[in-house]
Amino acid sequence: MFFSFRQRSYWVLVLVLLQFSCANRAPYLSPIAPEMDSSAGSNQVIVEIKPVETSGIRNPERERLGIDLSVYYTAFEVTIRNQTSHAVSVDGQDALLLDDDRMPYRVLSVEESLDYYRSKGTSGEITFPILKSLAQAREEMEKIRGLRLKNSEISSGGSENGMLLFQKIPPDKCRQVLLSLQGIRIAGEDQNREFRFTFSCGGS
Repeated sequence: MFFSFRQRSYWVLVLVLLQFSCANRAPYLSPIAPEMDSSAGSNQVIVEIKPVETSGIRNPERERLGIDLSVYYTAFEVTIRNQTSHAVSVDGQDALLLDDDRMPYRVLSVEESLDYYRSKGTSGEITFPILKSLAQAREEMEKIRGLRLKNSEISSGGSENGMLLFQKIPPDKCRQVLLSLQGIRIAGEDQNREFRFTFSCGGS
């Protein structure tokens, strides 16, 4: 099979774009410690954490969420279950991610999440434009708003679910990543509980 110079250039450009896209995605983080932590005592607050990976064609997580989060964020899905006899308050902004160098990444607010989305998941870097219609961009921004873990109060026996969105951890700084969730308080207590989880990008 023969290709003209223009055809060969086209395929080279496609390969460059694909390689750039893969390199610019958030690294997948596997849990080192169990993905669940709980407060002390028989009446517990249980926190479950799942790293979110939406890479690949027909990825089930991307189809479930309706957006490719991995191209923009390092993301975790959080489920909080209140098994105490009291109400539990949740501050969705009180979470911190630490990379290998213990560089802190605060969880992104709504506006920070949307700004990071508009910048294609980079901080001042030059990127190839991702062509999307205005309608698709608006739809994805609404999904980001809706998916984030929100401030809430969980009644006894109830649960809350949502996403923690962070700037992407660099692929060379993810051998031991610590996620600290600090914004959970049981009614009647004078301080928040802290839940800690450890992840690694493994062979990255």
